[in-house]
Amino acid sequence: MPLCSGHLPSAPQHRGPSSPVRRIGAGVAIVVLALLAPMLVPSAGAAKALPAMPFGKLVCAPEYGVRFCQGGLVDGQDRRVPTFDGVPIDADLTLPAGGKAPYPLVVLMHGLAGNKTDSESISDDGAVDNVTMANQGWAVLTYSARGFGNSCGTAASRANTPACAKGWVHLADQRYEIRDVQYLAGMLVDEGYARPGIAVSGVSYGGGQSLELAMLKNRMRLTNGKLVPFVSPKRHIPMTVAAAYAVWPWDDLDTALTPNGRLSTATDTPAAADHSPDGVAKGMWDAVLYAAANAAGYLSPAGVDPQSDLTTWEGETVAGEPYPPGEAQALTYLQQDKSAIGIPMAPGGPAPTAIQSGWTDTLFPVNEALHYVNRVRASGSKTPLLLIFDDVGHGWAQDKLGDAVFNNQNGIAFLDSVVLHHTKPATGIRVRAVTCPKSTPSGPTVSAASWSALQKGTTEIAGSAPQVVTSTGGDPTTAAALDGGVKPICGSLPAAAEPGTATYTIAAPSGGLHLLGGVTIRASLAVTGDYPELIARLWDVAPGGATRQIVAMGAYRPSVNQAPGTSTSATAGQSINFELPPADYVIASGDTLQLELVGSNAPFYRASNGTFSISVTNLHATVPLG
Repeated sequence: MPLCSGHLPSAPQHRGPSSPVRRIGAGVAIVVLALLAPMLVPSAGAAKALPAMPFGKLVCAPEYGVRFCQGGLVDGQDRRVPTFDGVPIDADLTLPAGGKAPYPLVVLMHGLAGNKTDSESISDDGAVDNVTMANQGWAVLTYSARGFGNSCGTAASRANTPACAKGWVHLADQRYEIRDVQYLAGMLVDEGYARPGIAVSGVSYGGGQSLELAMLKNRMRLTNGKLVPFVSPKRHIPMTVAAAYAVWPWDDLDTALTPNGRLSTATDTPAAADHSPDGVAKGMWDAVLYAAANAAGYLSPAGVDPQSDLTTWEGETVAGEPYPPGEAQALTYLQQDKSAIGIPMAPGGPAPTAIQSGWTDTLFPVNEALHYVNRVRASGSKTPLLLIFDDVGHGWAQDKLGDAVFNNQNGIAFLDSVVLHHTKPATGIRVRAVTCPKSTPSGPTVSAASWSALQKGTTEIAGSAPQVVTSTGGDPTTAAALDGGVKPICGSLPAAAEPGTATYTIAAPSGGLHLLGGVTIRASLAVTGDYPELIARLWDVAPGGATRQIVAMGAYRPSVNQAPGTSTSATAGQSINFELPPADYVIASGDTLQLELVGSNAPFYRASNGTFSISVTNLHATVPLG
């Protein structure tokens, strides 16, 4: 169950082979910062000479207005850096053209199936990349995560390299990938190139790791699971993550990849609720991400590493209900070791954190960011937090250039404020509404002190009469169009009633209806059959009722009738409280807001192996308004 990043429209011109438009599966790191001094560079406040080569291997030279120190496999030389367990990591360092060491360090992390070049540019283009950041005074560490690129990810990089034997992908594990970041940064501190308070940033796979690093802050997790102080490897200098900018991140891989509908944006949702019961797998994303990681990376052979056995986990997900015990154990590993939510809150809270997420991101929707923020605020922490929600992210996001520029400016300013200028950064939330078509700029920027402060009221969609949702209901053509990946959010689909579904509507008033937040569904269910699942789809229906456009979609796993051996005639009741992923969208005057409940939306959500019907009564859906 891996993860990747989608396209980022403001991607820099890259040094390496990666496309300027970052490819799905390759991801793209979001914050790359300055590199090293090529020769002997005096350290701040002392005349002490630095090592001529960072990590004892990198060769530095002026390039693109900065100093670039190249590592990896270069001209027949192996300049990779052995990490804490000996696995060789392909890393580059970029330093400002001038100034004195030690520099403020930012680590930029790429997306799934990507590599270090995804965050390396050939110009100062204003994006979060190595040249732009180095020109602002940062030292920037870019590297290929273990199991990808020349960090044992390719067959060529593993050849004649015994240390790569177990250098496979651990999927953003705090004990491996996260500790790699801490180890490499600590080496630069030991050598005098970097200050001990570092910044981190990344997209998608790198974004999730950014949140993990922020939550760890001044701690490291050892391979035995123990948390210890974050110190440099040789001189044992105390270190900390001073700031983080996470782009398209997850807080909990359980809610991101197998949502069960219990995640709330209004309150702190306990970690246990995220997989009680097991959710509905995002089958399309699981398949795409596993294929990308398997093609571009080095995965553990099936059955060898039970805590990072992506191949076995994917097979169990594809097979579906009844899930073997290993599936529940996999969800535990995903949450405990590979997600920020699995890390105990640091004293005083995590590092100051900025997060950018896309309203229409079907992989890591904005409620992942809110999951993180709500937990931080529930702890009483006052650490600075900034949320940026707009139309840039994984599919269905339209990746509007204006939004991408806005995100870069805000993300860089946040890191600069905290680490470079030691001033209070901007906090709160900044949102831009989704608009159609893609050529239309997103809605104007709206700022507020908190998520709840954005909502100005509510309206309600209701229906008390029973309606029946079936496992075989719905139109497969419509479901296929809502694949969650490449289909545009602004696509028009037929609005004809679908058999075996439940629908509820309200007309938009004069002036339109501005949806801002997650629609919360409360209803009574009578479930007959086994392994039920419920998919809610929110639509904007055009005047006349012939066509409609998707606005939001979410999954709910009832807790009843999920046990193996449940009879297809067994009936059980349940009351539900289910929130859809939030949206920021205006239903125009004359249009209709439609809530539709279906029993399947395959292939995006994996179809249940069960046969069931669900009678829905007394439905009340609260629609938050902006």
